[in-house]
Amino acid sequence: MTTIPSPADIRFVPMSTDVDKIRFFGTLMPALLLLKASPGRFVRYQVGRRYTPRVEIPAFVDTSADDAASVDSALVFVHRWHSFDFDPFAFARAKTFLARITRLVRRAGFRAEPLDPLSPSVNLPKLAARAGLGTLSPFGLLVHPAFGPRLILTALRTDYPLELAPRWPGDGCSACLACVGICPQAPLQTGIVELRMCQRCTQCLAVCPVGVPGARGLREEG
Repeated sequence: MTTIPSPADIRFVPMSTDVDKIRFFGTLMPALLLLKASPGRFVRYQVGRRYTPRVEIPAFVDTSADDAASVDSALVFVHRWHSFDFDPFAFARAKTFLARITRLVRRAGFRAEPLDPLSPSVNLPKLAARAGLGTLSPFGLLVHPAFGPRLILTALRTDYPLELAPRWPGDGCSACLACVGICPQAPLQTGIVELRMCQRCTQCLAVCPVGVPGARGLREEG
């Protein structure tokens, strides 16, 4: 019988222990990919990030996040990819959404601490799993019941009184081992994953069967 590895069974070797360096390059690479794919939309996102919509906060979350849930003093948001490779547009949408909701909550007079995908103080996949938005893959990534692992997570620590519940039922990860089986680093044999080698590799995300029927044929949205 095959033993299903958990995140605790795999040792992840970080690219760097320098938080500022991780944040700089983690932000730079998606920005360059977006600029290369669509210079016009790159500019639109940069400008749009500074715009605060005049809308109620619950309505903004409902129309601008693909899923959301609350846990402890945090609101956790899911932003799905619209492709099977890394989606720089989703990354830009997520950062734009987080900037806007942070300003909306602060404008309403409440505390708002934004947590982007590179926030060093919190493990967003674990937080999202605790919020009921899916379960963790063997690599420690959140697998959403509808979108699989093809998503970006953001969160907001706040005292704003908003209770959010996941929109899709289900656990997420099916423990099929397709991700670890296709990984070029062979973690089933080595027990090690060097994260620097994951930067431009999305094989584990593309092969995941969870969320595939809902993901195919999706168009990119601005």
